[in-house]
Amino acid sequence: MPYLREYFANISQSERSQVKVFISDMYDGYSTIQHSYFPHAIHVVDLFHVITQLTNAVNRLRTRTMNVLAIKGSKEYNFMKSNWKYILCRRAKIPSKTYTYQKTGEVLYYGDLLFACLTLNDQLLTAYNVLQDLFKYSRSFTFTEAENFVVWIANRLLNLRCEDLESVGRTYRKWRVEIANAFVKNQTGENLTNAMAENMNNHIKTIIKSAYGYQNFERFRKRCLLMLRYNKCP
Repeated sequence: MPYLREYFANISQSERSQVKVFISDMYDGYSTIQHSYFPHAIHVVDLFHVITQLTNAVNRLRTRTMNVLAIKGSKEYNFMKSNWKYILCRRAKIPSKTYTYQKTGEVLYYGDLLFACLTLNDQLLTAYNVLQDLFKYSRSFTFTEAENFVVWIANRLLNLRCEDLESVGRTYRKWRVEIANAFVKNQTGENLTNAMAENMNNHIKTIIKSAYGYQNFERFRKRCLLMLRYNKCP
């Protein structure tokens, strides 16, 4: 927070007053910064962070279900371990191909085996359905519709009696206004996101990782500018 306050305090008030939209994740400090330095800007929580928080919680529940309720070496255990991504993606992305259980030669469709895995744990099944409903959000919501949708999702998570999911529900309820702002199109008809900045950050992290770090900041800066330009990243 001291760093953020120092950084934004160095920007003139006249320039800060022209900022119309403030986009962030759900870190409490950003809410404080928005109220202190950009009080007239619309605060939007990027939907990437909204969905990621729930998928991470569902994935932890998937791991516990696999390790506690599934028999090690069973088709459900093996599927949840090797094909976990299908529990976290949109239902429409589940392939129509078949899965062969090597021990018995049993052949099942991915969708049927996924359902068998989910029914091992009622909490996991319900959490999966909530995630699928979240994926169905509408980009044409009015603000009231968007806020009601967020509260509906939050309440369902809070009723699951699972700490990981309840935590997500409490976060959604706390940030319901900012999340609703992400669903609603602005006056130009565009949806608001910081995806471009996140993309740039990922490129920069990859540059650091590939070089095993930099000791000279100026060299690091020039390398970033060169690679971001080469990758046509804004």
